[in-house]
Amino acid sequence: MRLILFIGSLLMVCFYFLFSFSHPQIQENRPPEIKIIAPLPNHTFKWNSILPYEIQVMDFEDGNSEYDEINPNEVLLIVRYLKDSSELKPYLKGRPNANYEPLIQMGSSTCFNCHKAKGKLIGPSFESIAAKYDRDPKTIELLASKIMTGSSTVWGDEKMPPHPDLLAGQVQELVLWILENNSDPNNDYLAGVKGAIKTREAATDNQKGILVMTAIYRDHGSNDEGQNSIQSQNTLILKNH
Repeated sequence: MRLILFIGSLLMVCFYFLFSFSHPQIQENRPPEIKIIAPLPNHTFKWNSILPYEIQVMDFEDGNSEYDEINPNEVLLIVRYLKDSSELKPYLKGRPNANYEPLIQMGSSTCFNCHKAKGKLIGPSFESIAAKYDRDPKTIELLASKIMTGSSTVWGDEKMPPHPDLLAGQVQELVLWILENNSDPNNDYLAGVKGAIKTREAATDNQKGILVMTAIYRDHGSNDEGQNSIQSQNTLILKNH
């Protein structure tokens, strides 16, 4: 009887280790901490001016932005101008349903090395691209092909390098998002833990307004493959004076 119990226990231990090695456990991923540390919460903004900003990101697995352990292009700042406080609650309520996935993918790629939402960098702004092209399927397919294979002489002498690592369907989604989300002057977005917002011009001489800044960071997951990645955000609301 003792021999049978011993053999049974031995088999259970063997099966346990066999199952553990064949099904590795994914470690729990801790959510990142993100905070807009500049400007300060009681700060105000002016129209048609430069507004410096700074974002701090701390993640147990990915590291700390203070020590340059976070890819700055993956730290995104969404900027939205509102007419007055009556628009604030509806905007904040609807924001969880906003599709930021293509924007996060652009941050993980090399898009923000050469492009900005507004204003020329090395390549044209996304605002200029949205104004130049229609949102029809053939145009989206054409632009996606240019991104994947590279192009030149479209916006000047600068050449866009190829991106063969991206999938065609994924790039088409990015192109569609760019064309759909860069025509509104009340929307802007930037990449980086530090930078400056060039605020828009006032529509009227006495225009007031509200500037909503939302910082977003999605971590790489506990195994650096994004399988259990977590997204965190922080919002700052500034009034015009």
